[in-house]
Amino acid sequence: MAKLRFGSHARNAGSGPVPPGSINFACADCRHNPNSDTFAYNPLRWRKAGWALGRLLAPAELRKRFFVPRLAIVISAVGSVESLERTLVSVLENRPTDCEVFVALNQPYADPYDLKDEVRFVVPEGRSVCHRINQTLADTRAPFVHLLRSGCQVTEGWTDAPLARFGDRQLGSVAPMVLEVDHSERIFAAGVGYRPRGKRFLVGAGRIELTSEMQASTIGPGGFAAFYRKAALDLVGGLSTQLGPQQADVDLALCLATGGFTAAVEPQSRILASRDVDLPESPFRQALYDERLFLRNLPAVGRGKTLAAHAATVGLELLMSIPRPRLLSQLAGRTLAYAHLRGHARHREALKELGERAIRSRPANQHLRIDHSHEVSTRPETARARVHSR
Repeated sequence: MAKLRFGSHARNAGSGPVPPGSINFACADCRHNPNSDTFAYNPLRWRKAGWALGRLLAPAELRKRFFVPRLAIVISAVGSVESLERTLVSVLENRPTDCEVFVALNQPYADPYDLKDEVRFVVPEGRSVCHRINQTLADTRAPFVHLLRSGCQVTEGWTDAPLARFGDRQLGSVAPMVLEVDHSERIFAAGVGYRPRGKRFLVGAGRIELTSEMQASTIGPGGFAAFYRKAALDLVGGLSTQLGPQQADVDLALCLATGGFTAAVEPQSRILASRDVDLPESPFRQALYDERLFLRNLPAVGRGKTLAAHAATVGLELLMSIPRPRLLSQLAGRTLAYAHLRGHARHREALKELGERAIRSRPANQHLRIDHSHEVSTRPETARARVHSR
């Protein structure tokens, strides 16, 4: 079996170069990673000697360019500027010392508080939230990434416990405890879960106490507040831009689980959030993305039973929408999702291939380093063409 490499651009045996949307799932006989049909970021390896020489010769004011922080905080702007500024203020007041802060803007920002020396504002080309996050991740160098959506407010020391959990090399993501900003004793989400019939849900939503049964249903963090191992994101290609933010987080969690990474909930990491950080899309887009999520993760075993349960769920949804105009939009969205059946099938094949090379299945005598991101600097390829599902 070919060795799994991180940050490489190897060619696939008999199938040409790695597809343009691929990231780090590159090995001699691998076709593409699970999210190769989406925009993702392209790692560029730097030589250790070059880093050492640069740090030695660079002036003091430029040495920070060679400093690799432990954590990259990526704030994705959604909604109003006021919401973004509240999130940004809370991060800057409570941020750890060894971190860099990025903001993926959704609109022009004048920076009235002159934060350019503390925060890097990025204006991505993509319009969707997932596009903007992926493009911003291209500029991060830290081995761990914290995704945060505007509308959230962090508390003191919120990064300490999650980062400590990453001492487990197999841990790919950590879900913080997200509480409602107006009722801080009530849980907004302790990660996300997924039901095979195609339903994503927020774990513990509306509850006062998080039980062990709830934690067991968490498969990953919500995209509005999440900690990830950067190498794990590199492995699967980041967030899928074929989905909306409400579906991309659980889709990413399923990809990481297939790759052998585990997820954890950290109750000591507390974040306050307003309800609009996880609002659904329009009826058409919500139905389209929900159906794509289901088709991308259709199980190989028990498929008939899953399809029947999914059909019942969709039928109930449409039945409840009969008196409203959104019925036609939902029906059109779910129907359009089937126009890319070949693309969904390729994704499932890539997941199967990823599962065969899962970290947990590696021989004990074959060492696999999954913390390589701290030696990798990344940059976006602006000329890269998106790989569309045919």
